[in-house]
Amino acid sequence: MEFFREYALLIAVAAPVAVIVAIQVFLFALGERGTLLLPSLAPFESVPIEAEPAAEAEVPRTVCEEAAKGHVDEHLERIAA
Repeated sequence: MEFFREYALLIAVAAPVAVIVAIQVFLFALGERGTLLLPSLAPFESVPIEAEPAAEAEVPRTVCEEAAKGHVDEHLERIAA
């Protein structure tokens, strides 16, 4: 009984850690990289930053603007009705 009391905390802490290490090893063996279950020493992938911002997209038009011009699809008219 004394053995159980001495090592119960060690087993309670070591069991989940051992499971996480086993999952990491299993995923690594299957070819998974960068799962971050355990910290790794590999550097993060960098994202290139453009010097100039990309061209701005057009402002999306609403159905009301299209209706004012008279270019409404029949499908939209059926939904509105």
